[in-house]
Amino acid sequence: EIMESGRVMLLCVLGLGVAVSGQDAGKVFSFEKHLVGTWDVHQFMVATSTSEMMPVSQSKYVFNSDPDTGGVVGYFMNNDEDEDGLVSKIPISIDFDAANTGNFKTGEDEELLFSFYFQNFNGPEMSFGEWNGQNPGFYQFQIVSGDKFLITVFPTDEGKDDDADSEVIVYSANRVRSAKDKTFFEKYGSTIMMVGGFMLFQRLKGDQRPAVTAPAGGPRVEEKVQ
Repeated sequence: EIMESGRVMLLCVLGLGVAVSGQDAGKVFSFEKHLVGTWDVHQFMVATSTSEMMPVSQSKYVFNSDPDTGGVVGYFMNNDEDEDGLVSKIPISIDFDAANTGNFKTGEDEELLFSFYFQNFNGPEMSFGEWNGQNPGFYQFQIVSGDKFLITVFPTDEGKDDDADSEVIVYSANRVRSAKDKTFFEKYGSTIMMVGGFMLFQRLKGDQRPAVTAPAGGPRVEEKVQ
């Protein structure tokens, strides 16, 4: 009976994890909904000749829905301070031609950084196109998960010497989530798993204690001393 109750408890805990993790399954992807929020973005440089990856910078990106335009507005800021000890914010604006098609613009003049068209490639949502940044090239934008995306920029190498090494730019982004943004299982899942595992362990441990058996021949009665 104890073993059976332990199995039931374990199945309940595992079932809770599976149920919560599958909440987003079957939802239609929306780049706008995915993007809205705060992101911690790390930039890396990868030398194509050696595959050596070097960290370049770390930035904070903030995106908000714009009800007036139906697009997304926000800004990004590097952790580096300028000569006056200030951290500058670069504005961002995103307009949509369709649900997952549009243009990503940066700066006060809203210069086009890249146009996007997200499609499902047998699992991940991805977009490809021209990159109009400081180092022009071709980009790949991949939605890794609900809280992570990856942008890889392949340079065109225009104007570079033949002996110069090409460098691929990688932007790795992770969503910054506050306690109120987290789901029930994200807040309390680890605690539930720990408590459930501890209770199961205690039940199994108690079940392994040797049973107390009565001595053969029934209880003995001490004879009176004459």
